[in-house]
Amino acid sequence: MIQIETSWLLLLPAMFGIGWLASRWDLRLENRMDERERMRQQRSTFKGLSLLLNEQPDQAIEALVKIAQLDPETIELHFALGNLFRRRGETERAIRVHQHLANRDDLKPRDRDHAAYELGRDFLRAGLLDRAEASLNRVGNGKFAAPAKESLLEMYQVERDWKKAIIAATELEGLQGKSHHTEIAQFHCELGQEALQRKDLAQVESSIQQALLAIPNHARALILQGDYLLALDRPAQAIEAWDIIAQAHPAYMHLLADRWMAAHTTLDKADAGLSRLCQLLETQASGELLDIVQKHMTKIRGSEATEAMLVEVMQHSPSLSALSKLAETRLALAQSNGSAERISDLQATLNLLKQRATSLARYTCGNCGFRARRFYWQCPGCNHWEAYSPRRSEGAVPSGPSM
Repeated sequence: MIQIETSWLLLLPAMFGIGWLASRWDLRLENRMDERERMRQQRSTFKGLSLLLNEQPDQAIEALVKIAQLDPETIELHFALGNLFRRRGETERAIRVHQHLANRDDLKPRDRDHAAYELGRDFLRAGLLDRAEASLNRVGNGKFAAPAKESLLEMYQVERDWKKAIIAATELEGLQGKSHHTEIAQFHCELGQEALQRKDLAQVESSIQQALLAIPNHARALILQGDYLLALDRPAQAIEAWDIIAQAHPAYMHLLADRWMAAHTTLDKADAGLSRLCQLLETQASGELLDIVQKHMTKIRGSEATEAMLVEVMQHSPSLSALSKLAETRLALAQSNGSAERISDLQATLNLLKQRATSLARYTCGNCGFRARRFYWQCPGCNHWEAYSPRRSEGAVPSGPSM
């Protein structure tokens, strides 16, 4: 039988106790090291913020990058810092922050896409469009794919690179699941307008077809189609295209009324063309169409017929512009057979009406309230397409800029 000495029996609990104390000591040392690491990170963070407040951005960025290497969660601090710089207009600092992140190989794909997207926005803000395009195209198919494509679409419109804008808008439709057909149709019309100016009629025809494919009977595409047919010396067909506008989009007729009359004059049908425009005045007498009809009616039918037409307009669609045109027509009649006193009174009335009508008559964007004297397909204020009402208003708008 094995004999165990009493001293060994006493030694075993002591050894277990020493082991337990050693493990607790190691855990305590580990906790101390973690605490020191956290303190070091905090000191680095405070150092970075201190350098930032002391206008030493390069050293601050370097300090904050070290923090990001120690603790990946502080990457969000970089994004917040870069966005702060960009909002303040300090794009160079924002670029430095986001470039540090975009060039790192140890970032997760989502963070790398985020950095590429923010860097692209920085370059876009700085006007470095080629570098913005390269950075935004580096964004993958994750969360930032759609915002990056939206920024690219915005940039292509600024550059007036309509072909790339069409591609970006088409890709954005797939990413967002919503239609961008209005923008695509307008981009094709822009291409067609440019081609018409350089007399590339084949490109004009192609652009019109693509715009009408995006939106059938699109108002601007039909207007452009009429201009294209006029360039081919086919006024009758141009009138047919524009007659679709008169039926489907009568509010846009003021944009082509002069060319409508020119096409009818070429066919010796000026009076018939004028009669069609007069019919439209029953519902479209509050805008520029009235100005154009008054001009052509005075030329073709005389001032007395014009006065009768304007009196009728004032009965069903009274406005300052119609009253101004009526005063202008009556002044012309008075100058031919009226007294000097009447001419003086009409001239004073006309001057006052013109001043008032000119100051109030504006096209207004339905999206941002931007007001302008001329009609725009794309609002200069918010860059939205077809946001302008084709009807010119004469009322004062309390909000929104104007030009």
